[in-house]
Amino acid sequence: MRLFCAVLLSLSMVSATFAAEPKVGPKLRLNLQVLVPVDAEGQAGTPRIGEELPEEAQALVIERVGALRYEPATRDGAPVPSELSLSVPFTAQNIDGTVHYTVGEATAAPIIKQFPNYPVEAIRDGAAAALVVRVEVAAEPGPDRVKAEVVASEFASRRASRYKRQFEQAAIQSLSACCRLVETIDGQPLGRVEYVAISYSTTFNRERVDAEALKASHAGEVVDLPTGLRRATLVAQ
Repeated sequence: MRLFCAVLLSLSMVSATFAAEPKVGPKLRLNLQVLVPVDAEGQAGTPRIGEELPEEAQALVIERVGALRYEPATRDGAPVPSELSLSVPFTAQNIDGTVHYTVGEATAAPIIKQFPNYPVEAIRDGAAAALVVRVEVAAEPGPDRVKAEVVASEFASRRASRYKRQFEQAAIQSLSACCRLVETIDGQPLGRVEYVAISYSTTFNRERVDAEALKASHAGEVVDLPTGLRRATLVAQ
């Protein structure tokens, strides 16, 4: 939000300083939450974006999402209006003094996972790990709407386990803004309980941990929709 816009602004300012010398800045990667109203006929309304973006970037996201088609949500089999949460990959990169944006393919996702930050000490030490995070999202908005806790962790080596606290903090942080916008079906706000697998490894890691296998062995019950409700779905293009 404000911090995100500040990062984009800083990218512009840094490259402008070195405008005389061609320069490519770091690429900022983010999964945006976009909430799309879909009526009972499957027609989409104006989407809302979970982050404050510059106008140019916002227009690109809306254009990409606006090209999608939907099947409406249902209640007891009958089509009803809803608001569907999408995860939209987004990048920003400063090239020769201009910030360039790219928007990836959107997918339906009640919970948005960011690219987790690899703890600096761990990556320097070549430490690899996998974690499973239980995410509970309340139906109603509020400051405590999202609760996340690590329920399982596995490390590629004993050395890697020294960074347990750093891995856990980074994993929870990657899900802290997962659900700013509230999904609804027929006016009913939706909550959810989900288990998310997060993997930490690089091309330099000789040993890796299978995050999906760890999730399969430690995940509890997933709580999704109340009986009779079905989300709107994206139609294959």
